[in-house]
Amino acid sequence: MYTQKAHTPKAPNKSYLKRLTACLSWLLVLAVCAEPLVAIAQEYKPPKRGTPGRREGAGTRGGGCLRGSKLLMPLTPLDSFSATVANSPTFFWYVPNTVAQTAEFALLDNNDQPLYKTTIALPSQAGIVGFSLPAVAASVLEVGKDYRWQFSIVCNPNQPSVNPFVEGVVQRVQPEATLISQLDSANLRDRPAIYAAAGIWQDAIAAAAEQRCIQPQNLSLLLSWARLLRSVKLEEFAQEPLTQACLSMVTQPQP
Repeated sequence: MYTQKAHTPKAPNKSYLKRLTACLSWLLVLAVCAEPLVAIAQEYKPPKRGTPGRREGAGTRGGGCLRGSKLLMPLTPLDSFSATVANSPTFFWYVPNTVAQTAEFALLDNNDQPLYKTTIALPSQAGIVGFSLPAVAASVLEVGKDYRWQFSIVCNPNQPSVNPFVEGVVQRVQPEATLISQLDSANLRDRPAIYAAAGIWQDAIAAAAEQRCIQPQNLSLLLSWARLLRSVKLEEFAQEPLTQACLSMVTQPQP
């Protein structure tokens, strides 16, 4: 009688297991990123302008009310300029832990004359703060004009000069026909990438933030958000919570 001997498989060597693990990891990444590629390929392309400014974060200047290793930081491009096609754009800042309970937002014209000013409640934990310009102030944003904004932490209401602040420039632009056509035919997931490629930063980050607020656990959207921030050297803030910004956008939804 013929008896078949049991076959003992040879144990795979370590290099084979390493290659197999690497392949499985890549397959997982590809599966996660099976969403439309434009959703994760967004990268900001700045418009051509004159002499650029410079984005700067702010620390405590005598008020002593900011905590942590990260500075108060505007989520803007490196030159502090951001374009928008919306009449009620949403602004974003990273706010570190602070004992201050409020911040002040001001919109100024080219002569540094205040056009609008308001107080914003701050979260109890460090994170990203958002603020949508209300309709009462949106009417002042004329197409093609630069407006300066300031965002300051109210460490000491009696000594505004010691309050840490950041600032930037926003300009409302007329959308080109190509951009309008792209937005009309795109799904919501593609809108941040379309705005970013067109140099419309304010609407790109607002659209990306809104999507993350709706689906906070979606890894594809988190990757898109991180890619967008990395394109303007803000990758260290990609993991910061959007809790307050989401609350702001619920009351002032983006167009």
